[in-house]
Amino acid sequence: MNTYHIIFWVLLIIALLVSTQFAKKREKKLAVNKAKFCSKFSFLEKGHVYSEMHKHGFSLIDRASGYYGDYETSSILSKVKDREEFCFFDFEYIPKHADKSNTNKFSTIRAVLIRFRDRELYNFELRPENVIEKIKQVFGSSDIDFEGHPEFSKKYVLTGTDPALIKARFPTVLIRRLESKSGFCIEARKTCLLIYNPEESEFEDYENLYKEALFINDCLR
Repeated sequence: MNTYHIIFWVLLIIALLVSTQFAKKREKKLAVNKAKFCSKFSFLEKGHVYSEMHKHGFSLIDRASGYYGDYETSSILSKVKDREEFCFFDFEYIPKHADKSNTNKFSTIRAVLIRFRDRELYNFELRPENVIEKIKQVFGSSDIDFEGHPEFSKKYVLTGTDPALIKARFPTVLIRRLESKSGFCIEARKTCLLIYNPEESEFEDYENLYKEALFINDCLR
């Protein structure tokens, strides 16, 4: 083994040690942030959402490759507020177009599911406008636009089973809020609401996401 090989292996070992230490510090920081959030807002580490995801057919599931075991829900936090249950969870999945040689690498999206106990909501889905969504619209996919809010209609795609009802009842205050935000996805079902932002992935701050979820939920009452 010559000098260059020795230097290479030394540098490689140093890089591995540094990356390991960085990962440990990051995990510790995330754990501390999670604990602070639970303490501040009275969340408990308990609950389940896996069956709920299937029951309501949320589009979030479509991000996974589709085979059994290609996604899971973890790090569940929950609490009941005003007769509604808030559940935070990490949706860990293997993307549909993941490299076949690296199928053990999961992506993560932090989300919040709100279950209603004494009210119902109309069904709709809101997601960011992108090239794929524009192509879908060319081939007949619907998108509910609001003439008075071109920025919202440019940034987001809004769809549902009853477009007329959605257009009449979708809150103006929420439209204005979303005009200043990017990346949010909202999936509303009759008895629950799912909110997440794929742009933030697993680094989404619990408190920020909680505040956004509270605002969105209040707007849709």
